[in-house]
Amino acid sequence: MRPALTLSTRRAKSSTCLLNQCEIERSRSFLTCATRASLTERPQLWLLITRPHSTKTPKSHSTKPPRYYSNKPPKYYSTKPPSNLRKFHPRIMNKGINLEELLEFLPTSSLTPKEIFKSLRTALYNTAQHDAKKAWLIYNGMIQHSVDKYLTPNHYGFLLSILKYGNSISPMMTVLENMKSHPSQESSLTNYHISQVLYAMSRHGLVLEACDIIRFTTINSNRLQDTTLLPTANHFHLLAMTLKNSNSRNATTIELVTKLMLEGMLQRETILFNTTSSVMLGLLSTHQQLKLQFLQAMDQINSKNVDFPKTHPYNVYIYTSLISGFARQGDSGSAKRLFDEMKKHKIPPSQVTYGALMEAYSKAGDFTSAIRFITDHHRRGRAISSHMITSLLNNAIQQNNLIVAENTVKFITNKKINVADTDIRLRTALIWLQTKQNVDAARKKFEELYAKDKALVNSIMANHLIMGYGLKKDKDNVIASYDLGSKLAKTQNQELRSKHYLTNALFHCCDVPAALSVFASMRNQAIPDDITLAMVVQGLVLNGERNLAWRLFKTLQSDGIEPNLHAYTSILKLLGHRDSDLKKKNGNPELSLDIISAAGIRLPQLNYFNSSVPSTTDALGLFRRMTGFQKPNVYTYTTLISCFAKHDISRAISIFDHMCAKGVNPTLETYTALIQGCAIFRNSHLALQTFNHMRERRIEPNSVTWRYLLKSLSRSRVDKSQIDKIAAMAGKSLNKKLD
Repeated sequence: MRPALTLSTRRAKSSTCLLNQCEIERSRSFLTCATRASLTERPQLWLLITRPHSTKTPKSHSTKPPRYYSNKPPKYYSTKPPSNLRKFHPRIMNKGINLEELLEFLPTSSLTPKEIFKSLRTALYNTAQHDAKKAWLIYNGMIQHSVDKYLTPNHYGFLLSILKYGNSISPMMTVLENMKSHPSQESSLTNYHISQVLYAMSRHGLVLEACDIIRFTTINSNRLQDTTLLPTANHFHLLAMTLKNSNSRNATTIELVTKLMLEGMLQRETILFNTTSSVMLGLLSTHQQLKLQFLQAMDQINSKNVDFPKTHPYNVYIYTSLISGFARQGDSGSAKRLFDEMKKHKIPPSQVTYGALMEAYSKAGDFTSAIRFITDHHRRGRAISSHMITSLLNNAIQQNNLIVAENTVKFITNKKINVADTDIRLRTALIWLQTKQNVDAARKKFEELYAKDKALVNSIMANHLIMGYGLKKDKDNVIASYDLGSKLAKTQNQELRSKHYLTNALFHCCDVPAALSVFASMRNQAIPDDITLAMVVQGLVLNGERNLAWRLFKTLQSDGIEPNLHAYTSILKLLGHRDSDLKKKNGNPELSLDIISAAGIRLPQLNYFNSSVPSTTDALGLFRRMTGFQKPNVYTYTTLISCFAKHDISRAISIFDHMCAKGVNPTLETYTALIQGCAIFRNSHLALQTFNHMRERRIEPNSVTWRYLLKSLSRSRVDKSQIDKIAAMAGKSLNKKLD
């Protein structure tokens, strides 16, 4: 039955519910219609609506002045704090703070050490990321006020992360030393601190110091028995970058860094980053034994890593680094085998990989394979990078193969590539080629690019112009080109490199005093490198200043500076002509003693012409000394053979055998020097043996080789009919070359 008090079909509510609803309506009507109460007499319900969301009791308004640094107000104000105190409050300071004013204010303030630390800490955290000078001033302020003891590891980490962008690592090393003076605080070294220091060292290329840091970290970890302090993969990556950026990189530093990494991998099972392995393999390209040990350690540690893929041992970065290493050595065969192995493991090569393989072909002088590779690359629709073209062009010019270089330029022209749109390296190579063809046209092109935009040219282009005019013996244009290059030199190294080319060009212009004067100015700026020293020795030999060249070479050795391979080769060539030089009088004018002294040439008691030791003995002694520091190349062997071929043909043959045993392939000049010695000593049998050995290696003789061969037969009184037969062979060979 439906209830009587409802008009709907829904079930009626109970009477209790209706009474509650009426009570709520009556209360709402009272609250909305009542007179507004004063602020102090508001009902509790209103307070619940207007109070803050905090659960704490609201603080009463105080009539005391605000507290800024401590619970007690400073003594020097009564009702309002001074403006400086308000200005340098940690909560008010920002990145626009005047650091000098802050440092002047703190000594005169009555702040507690803790408050001073808070101010300087806030100033530090408001420092720009790369402003190492400002961060160093703030840290010195902390030391001055003896508040650096409050620094925590996080504070030190932030400080070091700014100091690493400075011009020196001395401030960072000072911070590390000061951290040791607070052993009771939580300021111990962490891996993050070491990473910041290693990053700074990598920027400056301080490889020996970085190795010391790695060793110190290892010793400290073993002393504290804390494995978390051991060198990490990031530390080893920064160490590899330090070695890569080092100007003093040599076999000793490479071996030192490699041993530290091998120790980390084999003894502590540290897994290196792929980029670290790639960088190291590139640096180890000329150190086969170390590279083999490094690869074996990588395989061993990766085999223990369950997350390491088992499909192939290396990735594209490692393969590319290995190919680049073989490319630097000119070992195109090994580079090609690695490239084929990449494809076998289905690892797609990158553009850098293709460029490295092109460099390997070009460096080895295998331009046929290089051109075939780039043609096939283009036929498959792949993009030809600027690096590939530049590599082919540069190596062709270096090896004086101008035909390949000109064909490369034609390829660029057919592709309608604008020179201004290419990168700076390719433009530099194109200017270099033009200096070989027509140096005046190259200078005109250089000036056009310079007028269009200075960014399109560089000092290296000007150096090529300097050398081009030097070979033409055009001294005026040499100096004019140097003036152009000096405007483009942005660093001291670039300026010194321009002076290097200027000195070389002046030697070719036969102006020895001017060349030595430029060399003396280089010595005032910095210690010349071994390349410049070898060039000066070669220039003195070229201009007939044999005694000065000999004295400079001996001066370098007495100063503990080991000359490079080119300097040794020049001196060996000089000794090979000592006997003939004794018969000639030096027609060159005497040089000023001031110029000689400024060039660093000492030992006036030495005399190249009045040596008590035979030239061959001197040459052999130099060669033996050189092999302890340098690896002789084909030019060094050829020079030494040429020296002995005129005095001791049996010794020359022994050197030739030693050369072949060391895997150095003789050239046409090597065989010609030997056959010339056979003609001098009238040994036709040895001359024919040498000639047959040359033909077996498919080296074609030139007119000079044929002339010395015929001369050796004639002086040995060989039957004239036999000589005529060989002369006919020589005629056919030379005519075939002309055709």
